[in-house]
Amino acid sequence: MSRSDRSTPGAPHPDDRVAGWQAPDAPDRAIDAPADVPGALGGSRLFEQPQYRAEAARFAAFIAGPGPVAVEVGFDHGRRLLSLAEQAADLRWVGLEVRRARALDLAARVEERGLTNLLAWRADARTVFRRLMPPGRLARVDVLFPTPWWHPGRRARRMLLEPGFVADVRRSLAPEGVLHIATDVGPYFEHVRGLMADWRPADDPPPAPTPSRRERTCARAGIPVHRGTWRP
Repeated sequence: MSRSDRSTPGAPHPDDRVAGWQAPDAPDRAIDAPADVPGALGGSRLFEQPQYRAEAARFAAFIAGPGPVAVEVGFDHGRRLLSLAEQAADLRWVGLEVRRARALDLAARVEERGLTNLLAWRADARTVFRRLMPPGRLARVDVLFPTPWWHPGRRARRMLLEPGFVADVRRSLAPEGVLHIATDVGPYFEHVRGLMADWRPADDPPPAPTPSRRERTCARAGIPVHRGTWRP
Protein backbone atom coordinates (compact mmCIF):
# COMPACT_ATOMS: atom_id res chain seq x y z
CA MET A 1 0.00 0.00 0.00
CA SER A 2 1.49 3.34 -0.96
CA ARG A 3 2.26 5.75 1.85
CA SER A 4 4.73 8.36 3.02
CA ASP A 5 6.92 8.20 6.11
CA ARG A 6 7.54 11.64 7.56
CA SER A 7 9.79 12.37 10.51
CA THR A 8 8.75 16.05 10.28
CA PRO A 9 5.25 16.44 8.79
CA GLY A 10 5.23 18.74 5.80
CA ALA A 11 9.00 19.28 5.86
CA PRO A 12 10.38 20.49 2.52
CA HIS A 13 13.03 18.40 0.83
CA PRO A 14 16.49 19.89 1.47
CA ASP A 15 17.46 19.32 -2.18
CA ASP A 16 15.81 22.09 -4.20
CA ARG A 17 16.13 20.03 -7.40
CA VAL A 18 13.33 17.75 -6.22
CA ALA A 19 10.55 20.27 -6.85
CA GLY A 20 11.51 20.64 -10.51
CA TRP A 21 11.95 16.94 -11.28
CA GLN A 22 9.88 15.67 -14.23
CA ALA A 23 9.67 12.21 -15.72
CA PRO A 24 10.90 11.97 -19.32
CA ASP A 25 8.54 10.97 -22.09
CA ALA A 26 7.95 7.23 -22.34
CA PRO A 27 10.25 5.51 -24.86
CA ASP A 28 8.69 4.87 -28.24
CA ARG A 29 8.83 1.07 -28.18
CA ALA A 30 6.43 -1.71 -27.29
CA ILE A 31 7.04 -2.75 -23.70
CA ASP A 32 6.63 -6.43 -24.58
CA ALA A 33 9.11 -6.36 -27.45
CA PRO A 34 12.19 -8.60 -27.03
CA ALA A 35 14.42 -5.73 -28.16
CA ASP A 36 17.83 -5.13 -26.67
CA VAL A 37 17.96 -2.64 -23.83
CA PRO A 38 20.80 -0.28 -22.96
CA GLY A 39 22.66 -0.85 -19.74
CA ALA A 40 25.38 0.62 -17.58
CA LEU A 41 27.61 -2.43 -18.13
CA GLY A 42 27.19 -3.07 -21.81
CA GLY A 43 23.49 -3.55 -22.31
CA SER A 44 21.41 -6.66 -22.74
CA ARG A 45 23.97 -8.51 -24.87
CA LEU A 46 26.67 -8.41 -22.21
CA PHE A 47 26.11 -11.95 -20.98
CA GLU A 48 26.24 -13.35 -24.49
CA GLN A 49 29.97 -12.63 -24.43
CA PRO A 50 32.07 -15.69 -23.51
CA GLN A 51 33.83 -14.07 -20.56
CA TYR A 52 30.50 -13.30 -18.86
CA ARG A 53 28.63 -16.53 -19.54
CA ALA A 54 29.88 -18.13 -16.33
CA GLU A 55 28.31 -15.29 -14.33
CA ALA A 56 24.98 -15.78 -16.06
CA ALA A 57 25.19 -19.54 -15.42
CA ARG A 58 25.91 -18.96 -11.72
CA PHE A 59 22.89 -16.66 -11.48
CA ALA A 60 20.66 -19.19 -13.26
CA ALA A 61 21.74 -21.97 -10.91
CA PHE A 62 21.13 -19.81 -7.85
CA ILE A 63 17.57 -18.81 -8.73
CA ALA A 64 16.76 -22.36 -9.84
CA GLY A 65 17.33 -23.55 -6.27
CA PRO A 66 14.51 -24.43 -3.90
CA GLY A 67 12.21 -21.90 -2.28
CA PRO A 68 11.10 -18.38 -3.09
CA VAL A 69 13.49 -15.83 -4.59
CA ALA A 70 13.62 -12.06 -4.04
CA VAL A 71 15.69 -9.34 -5.70
CA GLU A 72 16.96 -6.01 -4.42
CA VAL A 73 17.88 -3.62 -7.22
CA GLY A 74 20.73 -1.25 -6.36
CA PHE A 75 21.70 -2.47 -2.89
CA ASP A 76 24.25 0.32 -2.32
CA HIS A 77 26.41 -0.74 0.68
CA GLY A 78 24.30 -3.87 1.16
CA ARG A 79 23.68 -3.60 4.90
CA ARG A 80 19.91 -3.83 4.50
CA LEU A 81 20.14 -6.75 2.10
CA LEU A 82 22.59 -8.63 4.31
CA SER A 83 20.27 -8.25 7.30
CA LEU A 84 17.32 -9.56 5.28
CA ALA A 85 19.24 -12.63 4.18
CA GLU A 86 20.33 -13.35 7.75
CA GLN A 87 16.81 -12.84 9.09
CA ALA A 88 15.04 -15.34 6.83
CA ALA A 89 17.15 -18.25 5.62
CA ASP A 90 14.22 -19.72 3.65
CA LEU A 91 14.18 -16.77 1.20
CA ARG A 92 16.88 -16.60 -1.47
CA TRP A 93 18.04 -13.06 -2.26
CA VAL A 94 19.76 -11.68 -5.35
CA GLY A 95 21.35 -8.24 -4.99
CA LEU A 96 22.02 -6.33 -8.20
CA GLU A 97 24.44 -3.38 -8.11
CA VAL A 98 26.42 -1.76 -10.92
CA ARG A 99 29.22 -0.38 -8.72
CA ARG A 100 32.06 -2.89 -8.65
CA ALA A 101 33.45 -2.04 -5.20
CA ARG A 102 30.02 -2.30 -3.56
CA ALA A 103 29.27 -5.64 -5.20
CA LEU A 104 32.67 -7.12 -4.30
CA ASP A 105 32.42 -5.87 -0.72
CA LEU A 106 29.02 -7.45 -0.16
CA ALA A 107 30.09 -10.70 -1.83
CA ALA A 108 33.05 -10.87 0.58
CA ARG A 109 30.79 -10.36 3.60
CA VAL A 110 28.40 -13.03 2.34
CA GLU A 111 31.30 -15.48 2.13
CA GLU A 112 32.65 -14.49 5.55
CA ARG A 113 29.28 -15.16 7.17
CA GLY A 114 28.71 -18.40 5.31
CA LEU A 115 25.39 -17.31 3.81
CA THR A 116 24.10 -19.52 1.03
CA ASN A 117 20.86 -17.62 0.37
CA LEU A 118 22.35 -14.36 -0.94
CA LEU A 119 24.00 -13.73 -4.31
CA ALA A 120 25.61 -10.29 -4.68
CA TRP A 121 26.10 -9.64 -8.37
CA ARG A 122 27.53 -6.71 -10.30
CA ALA A 123 24.96 -6.47 -13.06
CA ASP A 124 22.52 -3.95 -14.49
CA ALA A 125 18.96 -4.82 -13.47
CA ARG A 126 17.60 -3.83 -16.88
CA THR A 127 19.81 -6.43 -18.53
CA VAL A 128 19.04 -9.15 -15.99
CA PHE A 129 15.28 -8.71 -16.07
CA ARG A 130 15.12 -8.46 -19.85
CA ARG A 131 17.43 -11.32 -20.82
CA LEU A 132 18.04 -13.64 -17.89
CA MET A 133 15.13 -13.64 -15.43
CA PRO A 134 12.73 -16.57 -15.92
CA PRO A 135 9.03 -15.70 -15.89
CA GLY A 136 6.98 -16.19 -12.75
CA ARG A 137 9.98 -16.95 -10.50
CA LEU A 138 10.19 -14.06 -8.04
CA ALA A 139 8.31 -13.59 -4.81
CA ARG A 140 9.46 -10.00 -4.36
CA VAL A 141 11.40 -7.21 -6.04
CA ASP A 142 12.63 -4.21 -4.02
CA VAL A 143 13.69 -0.97 -5.72
CA LEU A 144 14.80 1.47 -3.02
CA PHE A 145 15.82 5.04 -3.78
CA PRO A 146 16.50 4.65 -7.49
CA THR A 147 18.77 7.37 -8.90
CA PRO A 148 16.60 10.30 -10.06
CA TRP A 149 19.21 11.49 -12.59
CA TRP A 150 18.95 15.23 -12.09
CA HIS A 151 20.26 16.07 -15.56
CA PRO A 152 17.29 15.72 -17.98
CA GLY A 153 19.38 14.12 -20.72
CA ARG A 154 20.78 11.44 -18.45
CA ARG A 155 17.34 10.94 -16.94
CA ALA A 156 15.86 10.19 -20.34
CA ARG A 157 18.59 7.61 -21.09
CA ARG A 158 19.18 6.02 -17.71
CA MET A 159 16.10 6.24 -15.50
CA LEU A 160 15.28 2.76 -14.23
CA LEU A 161 11.57 2.92 -13.57
CA GLU A 162 10.00 3.23 -17.00
CA PRO A 163 7.32 1.14 -18.76
CA GLY A 164 9.70 -1.42 -20.29
CA PHE A 165 11.44 -2.26 -17.03
CA VAL A 166 8.16 -2.45 -15.10
CA ALA A 167 6.82 -4.86 -17.74
CA ASP A 168 9.94 -7.02 -17.38
CA VAL A 169 9.53 -7.11 -13.60
CA ARG A 170 5.88 -8.02 -14.02
CA ARG A 171 6.77 -11.04 -16.14
CA SER A 172 9.28 -12.16 -13.53
CA LEU A 173 6.87 -12.14 -10.58
CA ALA A 174 5.00 -15.16 -9.27
CA PRO A 175 1.17 -14.78 -9.13
CA GLU A 176 1.29 -13.31 -5.62
CA GLY A 177 4.70 -11.68 -5.99
CA VAL A 178 5.14 -8.00 -5.12
CA LEU A 179 7.13 -5.01 -6.29
CA HIS A 180 8.16 -2.65 -3.48
CA ILE A 181 9.44 0.84 -4.32
CA ALA A 182 10.69 3.65 -2.09
CA THR A 183 12.01 7.12 -2.93
CA ASP A 184 12.40 10.48 -1.26
CA VAL A 185 11.79 12.29 -4.57
CA GLY A 186 8.08 13.03 -4.48
CA PRO A 187 7.60 13.71 -8.22
CA TYR A 188 9.41 10.45 -9.02
CA PHE A 189 6.95 8.63 -6.80
CA GLU A 190 4.02 10.25 -8.61
CA HIS A 191 5.54 8.94 -11.83
CA VAL A 192 5.72 5.48 -10.20
CA ARG A 193 2.04 5.68 -9.25
CA GLY A 194 1.21 6.18 -12.90
CA LEU A 195 3.31 3.21 -13.95
CA MET A 196 1.53 1.01 -11.40
CA ALA A 197 -2.00 2.15 -12.26
CA ASP A 198 -3.13 -1.30 -13.42
CA TRP A 199 -1.41 -3.21 -10.60
CA ARG A 200 -3.10 -4.14 -7.31
CA PRO A 201 -2.00 -2.42 -4.09
CA ALA A 202 -0.38 -4.70 -1.52
CA ASP A 203 0.89 -4.35 2.03
CA ASP A 204 4.43 -3.07 2.42
CA PRO A 205 6.91 -5.73 3.56
CA PRO A 206 8.14 -5.46 7.16
CA PRO A 207 11.13 -3.15 7.68
CA ALA A 208 14.52 -4.77 7.34
CA PRO A 209 16.44 -5.38 10.58
CA THR A 210 19.07 -2.92 9.32
CA PRO A 211 17.85 0.06 7.27
CA SER A 212 19.68 1.25 4.20
CA ARG A 213 22.05 4.20 4.36
CA ARG A 214 19.55 6.42 2.53
CA GLU A 215 16.74 5.43 4.90
CA ARG A 216 18.89 6.45 7.86
CA THR A 217 19.79 9.74 6.22
CA CYS A 218 16.14 10.57 5.55
CA ALA A 219 15.14 9.67 9.09
CA ARG A 220 17.81 11.92 10.59
CA ALA A 221 16.95 14.86 8.32
CA GLY A 222 13.17 14.48 8.49
CA ILE A 223 12.95 13.91 4.72
CA PRO A 224 9.67 12.28 3.58
CA VAL A 225 10.07 8.77 2.17
CA HIS A 226 7.34 7.66 -0.24
CA ARG A 227 6.69 3.92 -0.40
CA GLY A 228 4.45 1.68 -2.42
CA THR A 229 3.94 -2.04 -2.89
CA TRP A 230 1.95 -3.64 -5.71
CA ARG A 231 0.97 -7.00 -7.19
CA PRO A 232 0.45 -7.57 -10.93
